[in-house]
Amino acid sequence: MISEEQFLKEPVLVRPGAEEFLEEMGKYYEIVIFTAALQGYADSVLDELDTNKVIKHRLYRQHALPYGSCYIKDLTRIGRPLSRMVIVDNLAENFQLQPENGIMIKSWIGDPYDTALYELAPILKGKD
Repeated sequence: MISEEQFLKEPVLVRPGAEEFLEEMGKYYEIVIFTAALQGYADSVLDELDTNKVIKHRLYRQHALPYGSCYIKDLTRIGRPLSRMVIVDNLAENFQLQPENGIMIKSWIGDPYDTALYELAPILKGKD
């Protein structure tokens, strides 16, 4: 098993359009990152990605609920009205407690031509 310290030494690959997506969505939404990653690793990635401080809050593995082989992201832990939240995730299991708030996005495995975030942005802005 790889340690968190080893993870921190690995190069970080960023999904195409991620920085622009965060910047644009930050104009419309309060951006909260809820990840099942360990905090040290997640912070190192997010600090590199979010140079303009668009992300307002961060939740990590310790905030998720362990459930079998995955971690469930319970949106009630964010402390905002559920009616005003969406979660974008590549695993439906992660938002199974609030499936009506979930938006599935395909998994990204390093494809430099991936367009998922570019396709999602107009939908979230209500301009689909």
